Amino acid sequence: MLSHSTMRRLIVVFAAAFGFAVLSASPAQAATKLVSANNVKSVIAYLKSKGDTVTQGESDVGNVMLTESDNLYDVHFDCDDNHTNCSAIQFRACYADYPNANLEKTNALSRDYFFGKSYISEEGYACIELPVPTGTGGISYEALDRAFDAFLWFRQNTDEAFN
Repeated sequence: MLSHSTMRRLIVVFAAAFGFAVLSASPAQAATKLVSANNVKSVIAYLKSKGDTVTQGESDVGNVMLTESDNLYDVHFDCDDNHTNCSAIQFRACYADYPNANLEKTNALSRDYFFGKSYISEEGYACIELPVPTGTGGISYEALDRAFDAFLWFRQNTDEAFN
């Protein structure tokens, strides 16, 4: 016969195990789509879900890079020296048609907004970037939506920011 305290411990262990099994099998969790810099196809699928089409290429340093079909932005991947184990993506757009863009305006954009950064490239382009750490395991579509929406806002308001 089991003692009262042993029986109580067993009930707690079984209840915890049952609760964990129910939670890990929940449909909401199973349906969560993840985006990971370590899985290029997941990034492409995410962008496709937003109505964007991208082509896959390679950056100057040899990492994967995606270019949006209308050339409105690129997606760069932060990977290790072997171009594997990617843990972040970076949305980037650079514009040659803003001759009034200057250090003061780009600094103001970087300083005044929580998301993104801006700068003048070596070629004189006005650029905006938004890095998104995904880890190798990924983040939810919902989490990436917040960053991607902020990047789109920056992109759509470049006239105001740089003119």
